[in-house]
Amino acid sequence: MPTPLSPEKNHLKLLYLRLTDSAPLIVAREMGFFSRFGLKVQLQRETSWATLRDKLIGGAADAAAMLAPMPLTLAQTLPQCGEQLLSGLILSCNGNAITLAESLYRELPLPSGDCDGGQVGRALKEYLRARPSGEAPLRFATVYPFSSHALQLRRWLRTAEIDPDRDLQLLVLPPEQMVDNLERGEIDGYCVGEPWNTMAARRGIGVIATPCNTLLPAMPEKVLAVTESWHSAHPVAHMALRAALLQACRWLAEPARRRDATALLAREEYLGLPEELVAPSLADQLYRRSDSDAAANSGWHLFADGDYGRPTEEKAAQLLELCREFSQVNPQAAGAFRPELYRQTEEFLQRQK
Repeated sequence: MPTPLSPEKNHLKLLYLRLTDSAPLIVAREMGFFSRFGLKVQLQRETSWATLRDKLIGGAADAAAMLAPMPLTLAQTLPQCGEQLLSGLILSCNGNAITLAESLYRELPLPSGDCDGGQVGRALKEYLRARPSGEAPLRFATVYPFSSHALQLRRWLRTAEIDPDRDLQLLVLPPEQMVDNLERGEIDGYCVGEPWNTMAARRGIGVIATPCNTLLPAMPEKVLAVTESWHSAHPVAHMALRAALLQACRWLAEPARRRDATALLAREEYLGLPEELVAPSLADQLYRRSDSDAAANSGWHLFADGDYGRPTEEKAAQLLELCREFSQVNPQAAGAFRPELYRQTEEFLQRQK
């Protein structure tokens, strides 16, 4: 017989950003997975990762769908913070892309036809070398200083022998501001999660240089994050939350169900965007620019199940090592990933069958 749960707290507030990989949260709410484990969850949409982080740490919310490196690098971004963040569930892997302004892309020395990310990177290197000295540097944006986006953009640039700290200017913008800033010419490119790459491409103001799952495959993207103190005070509520979201991730593993999820995500109270912008990445379809046909991009979104969902110390160490390529990070932060909590969730769900 299924084991009932009695969460210490039934009404929870869960923070997220306006991104396609927020799907597990929305599916868990709409498909009744939260209520199945005795929870009533309010999903609250935020605009920036720093705001989401600060609200979670400050106790204005119970949990958040957070960038995977954020719990590991809290000491670097908020050195005076006395709280710690932890995760017992990776919600998703992949989901990002690097987009260049259409005007910049047209100036690159590229062959006609479709070009892969390596060709675009090498052409960007040639373009930068040919620019007159004294011109303002190109400006590229990511969403947070320590994010998968920053790591992926830096990896792409360094592969093309472009120094991201000397040859360009890097800045931080909230995801949903990327497209407008690109259109106004305030940035020349960005790395962001979906659907903001597809939006720029379909509007004809951007070209997707490369999806990031080709750079660092199966890279942890979003995690379920809580504070250490909240977890200590609400272990059963935390278990219920992880169980509901892991079930949602397993539900999303079926491609046919993702078509149903598209309609849910597009609703005004969640992403508030047209379905045709949300659908492509969920269906592993890539539109590089406004006049291109869809190309297959397998694994653009991997929602946590099995090894993808397990927040191991090895995965934490790999993320921290990538961060160390451009900043000093605290090696003790690896304890923020808790594989034993994931194992407890799997065992609990197995007993429910």
